Amino acid sequence: MSIPTWVRNCIPTISRSTLRVKERCRRTAKQLKALGGNYGNRKGKGKIDANPALQQAIETCLAAGGKHWGASQIYHILLLEFGYKPEDFSLGQLRAWIHKFRIGNPQKWAMYMDASRAKSTTPAFGSRSQSVVRPNQVWEMDSFWNDIVLKYKCPLTETVTAKRYSLIGCIDLLTRRALLLLSDTSKAEAICQLLATAMTKWGVPEEVRTDRGKEYLSRRVKRFLENLGVKTSRCLPKHPEQKAFIERFIHTFQHRDLPKLPGFVGHSVSDRQALRSHPDWNERAIEIFMSPEEFQTWAEAWIVAYEQRAHGRAGIGLEGKSPLEVLIDAIAQGWQKQQIRNPRELDFLMMAAPSKDGMRRVGRQGISLNGRLYVAGELGDWIGRRVYVCFSPQAPIRIYVYTSADLQEYICEAIWREAEQINLAQFARQAQLVYKLLNQEVKQSRQRGQALLRKIAKDPMSILGQVQEILPLVQSHLYDYPALSAIAQAMATTEPQKTLPQMSSKQYEAELIQLEADEAERLARQQQAIALHRQLETLLEVWQAGGNCTENSTQILTDLTCYLDTAEGKGYLAALTDSIQEEQRFCSWLAGGRSDRPIAIEPNQLLQAVFQQWKQGLEVLLSEREFVAHYIQLPAGKGTLSALAEDRQEQQDFYQWLSQPEIAAT
Repeated sequence: MSIPTWVRNCIPTISRSTLRVKERCRRTAKQLKALGGNYGNRKGKGKIDANPALQQAIETCLAAGGKHWGASQIYHILLLEFGYKPEDFSLGQLRAWIHKFRIGNPQKWAMYMDASRAKSTTPAFGSRSQSVVRPNQVWEMDSFWNDIVLKYKCPLTETVTAKRYSLIGCIDLLTRRALLLLSDTSKAEAICQLLATAMTKWGVPEEVRTDRGKEYLSRRVKRFLENLGVKTSRCLPKHPEQKAFIERFIHTFQHRDLPKLPGFVGHSVSDRQALRSHPDWNERAIEIFMSPEEFQTWAEAWIVAYEQRAHGRAGIGLEGKSPLEVLIDAIAQGWQKQQIRNPRELDFLMMAAPSKDGMRRVGRQGISLNGRLYVAGELGDWIGRRVYVCFSPQAPIRIYVYTSADLQEYICEAIWREAEQINLAQFARQAQLVYKLLNQEVKQSRQRGQALLRKIAKDPMSILGQVQEILPLVQSHLYDYPALSAIAQAMATTEPQKTLPQMSSKQYEAELIQLEADEAERLARQQQAIALHRQLETLLEVWQAGGNCTENSTQILTDLTCYLDTAEGKGYLAALTDSIQEEQRFCSWLAGGRSDRPIAIEPNQLLQAVFQQWKQGLEVLLSEREFVAHYIQLPAGKGTLSALAEDRQEQQDFYQWLSQPEIAAT
C-alpha cells in the first residue's frame, strides 16, 4: 500500500486482522469516527463495576477501617472474610475503583474517613439567622483554647513560665458584633464577667445560646441569666452547627491574624505537641511570648477592626456590610436596646453564692460562710431565718444579703467580724435596737392576745358560735323490771340524808374567834419548838467539845429537860445523836453530871445484838430498844433487819415486840 510517511511514523506496523476490522467498520458504520475504535467507552463494564455485592463489600471495609485501611489491606480482607478469589479482581483494579469512588462520592468518603470532620460536607442551603430580625435577639457563646502561649508570672516565686489560656467569645447573630475575654480556664465566673461586659456595652439580650459545657450549665450562670429574664438554649452534644456563628467567628479569629503573633503554636494538635516535646521550649520561647494583659488588649483591638470590616457578599452573610453598619440600620428603623439602669447591679448578679441554693441561716453571732462570721445591724430581727447570700471572691470581707435568690428585696451588707477597722460595738447596739423594736411589736401582740383570752374566758361558749341542741322527738315509756325496783329501794334506804346544819351569826362569830385563837397558839408552840431546837443543838455542841452546862441559865436547862421528856424532844435528840448511849450521856450531863465525850456505837451491830437477845428471850435495855425502834424506820435499818429476819412475819413480830410498853429495862 502506498501510505504517507507521517502515517507510517504513527503506526509503524499493522496486522491483517486489524485491516479487516477497519474495512468492516467502514462499510457498516454510519459515521467516519467509528474507524477510531471504542477506546475509553467501557465505563461500568469492569469486574468491580459489574458486581454490586463486591462494591458493597468494599464500602463496608472503608467504613470499618477508615483512613487506616488502604487498598492492600482491603484487598486481603475481601479475600479472607468475604470469600472472593484473585481471579475475580486484581489489586490494581481495586485501587482504581477506590480512586474513582473518592472523586465521585466526596461526602461518603469524608464520612468514612472521619465522621467528626464530615460535617463540612452537610447541606447549608438555609440560614440559622433567618428568624433573627433585630439586634440582641440571640447571642451565641463558646469557649476555646487560643493557639498562642502567654507568659505567666507566679505571684509567690515571681518566676515566669509559659502557659496556654482559654478564650471565651460572644457574638450577636444579627449584627455580628463580638467580644472576647481571656481567662486561665473556662469557668462560670469568667462567663458571667463577659456577659456583664456585653450587657453594659450592647444591652440585655433576649436569648443566649451555648453548648452543654459544665461551666455554662452551672448554677451561677443560670442564676445570672434567670434574674435578668434572659432565655437560654442549649445545643446538642457534638453538633457545633447549631451555634454556627460563634464557631465561624472563632475560626476567623484563629486563622486570619492570630498566626502573625509571636508565640503562635499552630492550629493542629501535632504542632503543639511537637513544640512542647522540646526539652527547652519554655526557655527558648520566653522572649517572644505575650503577657495575658497584652493579649487581651490585642484581642480588643482586633475586635474593633473586625466590626468595621465588610462581611459576606450579596445574598450571603451581612451582604457586604460591616457589623457597625448593620447596627446603624437597625437603630434607624427604631430599634432600642434594653439598657441596664446601673451597671453596679450586674456586679451583684455576678457574685458567687454558697452551696446549692445560696441560702444561709442567720445565727445569734451572725451569718456563717466559708468559716467566717459576718454581722450587720439590720440582721437583729432576722435571727433564725434563712436568707440568700452572694459575695465577690475577690473581696470576701463583705457579703450581700437578700431575702431570696431572685434578688428582689435587698436586706443589708454584712461585714466580716474580724476585718480591720470594724466597730463590733456599733453593730451590736444597732442590732439590739432592731431587736427591741421587734420585742415591742411582740409585746403588743401578746397584750392583744391576753385581752382576747380574757374575753373568751368570760364567755367560753362564744367561740362555739350559735350552738343549739336539736333532740329528735322520740316516744318513750318507763322500763319496769322487778330487779331494778328492788335496787332503787335498797339505795334509798342506805344512802344517808344530807342535811345542812343551821348556824346563827353569833355562833359563827364565836367559832371564828376560836379558830383564830387555836391558830395563834399553834404558831406560838411552833416558835417555841424552834427556839428549843436551837438551844438543844448549841448545848450538844458544847457537850461534845467537853464544856460545862452550868454556863447556861437554870430556866433554859429546865425547859430543855422538860422538852426532852416529850416524844417530840426525844425524836429530835435521836436525830442529832448517833446512839442511845450518846443520848443517855448527854441527858446525864444536862442534869448536872460530867462525862467524857461519848464513843459512837455502830447502829447495825446494836440492831444485831438486840435482835439476837429478842430471839433468845433475854431482856433489853430501854434505851437500846428505843434506839433500835427508831433505827429500823430508816432505809439502812430496814435493810439490815431484812437480812437478819427469815421472813416478813418474823419482822412483824420484832416490830410488835419493840412497841410493847410493858417491856422492862434491866
